[in-house]
Amino acid sequence: MRLIGDTNIPFVPKRRAFFVLSAVLMLASIVTFIVRGGFNYGVDFTGGSLLEVRFSQPVSTDAVRSALAAIGEGGASIQREERGDFLIRAKPRETGGGRETFATVVNRQFATSFPGNKFEILREETVGPQVSKELQGKVLLAVFLGLIGILIYVSFRFDFRFGMGAVLSLVHDTTITLGFVCLFNKEVTITVIAAVLTMIGYSVNDSIVVSDRIREDARKMRKESWFDVVNQAINKTLSRTFVTSLTVLFVTLALLIFGAASIKDFAFVMTVGTVVGTYSSIFIVANFVVEWEKRFPSKRRR
Repeated sequence: MRLIGDTNIPFVPKRRAFFVLSAVLMLASIVTFIVRGGFNYGVDFTGGSLLEVRFSQPVSTDAVRSALAAIGEGGASIQREERGDFLIRAKPRETGGGRETFATVVNRQFATSFPGNKFEILREETVGPQVSKELQGKVLLAVFLGLIGILIYVSFRFDFRFGMGAVLSLVHDTTITLGFVCLFNKEVTITVIAAVLTMIGYSVNDSIVVSDRIREDARKMRKESWFDVVNQAINKTLSRTFVTSLTVLFVTLALLIFGAASIKDFAFVMTVGTVVGTYSSIFIVANFVVEWEKRFPSKRRR
């Protein structure tokens, strides 16, 4: 299937403009992180309790906060979802001498504060502070080892230039995607981290396809300039890249629109990551190799 016919778009000659656009997006992501005061970490990383509550009748956020203040949790974080559900996050604490959970105390208080208004606790999570610290360390280690593994694999399969280009594009994709997570105040949980790692795997796969085409064309087109080889390789893989990205987007958008609340953040990260990853595969990886070749030409090109 060819969604796009033969093209001759000047990707390489316009590479500086794409580099500037990427730099602006990455800088905007960093500024968003600073202005927001960091990510909205979930219970997985901060420790404490998380409850997702649904009322049968509309309830205001102030009323929920007043009910929580009655049990000494007036400082709890309350987030109202699109469907009217409430996400309540509270710091770790012991209730009833450790015999009652946070959900039990909230359930009893809500029954008193909202008589006649039926409610349901859809989700309950409790994570200790020690466990949350261990998770933070393991997540950072997983991301670091993943990038190192990708650099080694791509360098071995192609060469070091392509490996560095792939890792740079992954840093680019991750930074911009997390910038959108911070901008929309999405809760950073293990599910979101799983989505980021999945997005990294998808992005590097697309980058390898483009790199493989460049390597094959470089062997066949020895009389052509390096710029022409890379530009033609990107154009040849353009249709395949768009078809693959669209199939992924159909699924992630369906999950984002029709999925349950627990899967929406995963779908959001995958949707943004797919768009950004497709962009970097076309405009960043190959063009980075071109810049590298221009400054440090290989023996054959010299």
